[in-house]
Amino acid sequence: MKHYIRGDSKTEKGNKKQLPTPIKNIINSVLPVILLLVAGFYFIPRASMYFQNNDVKGLDTNVQAVMFYNSDCAHCQKVYPKIFWHNVLNFNHDDKQIQTINVQNVNNKHYVTDFAIQETPTFMKPNNPNMKLVSTDVKQINTFAETGASDQ
Repeated sequence: MKHYIRGDSKTEKGNKKQLPTPIKNIINSVLPVILLLVAGFYFIPRASMYFQNNDVKGLDTNVQAVMFYNSDCAHCQKVYPKIFWHNVLNFNHDDKQIQTINVQNVNNKHYVTDFAIQETPTFMKPNNPNMKLVSTDVKQINTFAETGASDQ
């Protein structure tokens, strides 16, 4: 005859330390929002770089400057997010915007010959195509956009 030994049906509460409820709520609700904002801050400009500015019909003469870029260019990838956020922060001010044109796209390749673009990123004054700046230095770009002068 077999005898079975039954274990005690009581479960012992472990000494696990749990976070207080308000802290758990913060972690469960606020942390995901913060992570989404950080991810958005990083990925939105990069997505914009590839998927926007692909069929620009003409230069906007109301903007401060125009940026010609190639989405595969490492220098352009460095400066584009800064220009993107500059434009977002100045959304309601057309005169402070920097128009961006992706010259890698087939629809925009004519800008390379139209304005003699030799390297990217090239910044140009829309009302004066002879005023150009090739730089990734944000301070130089801002000075150029605001005054047309370059510190080169």
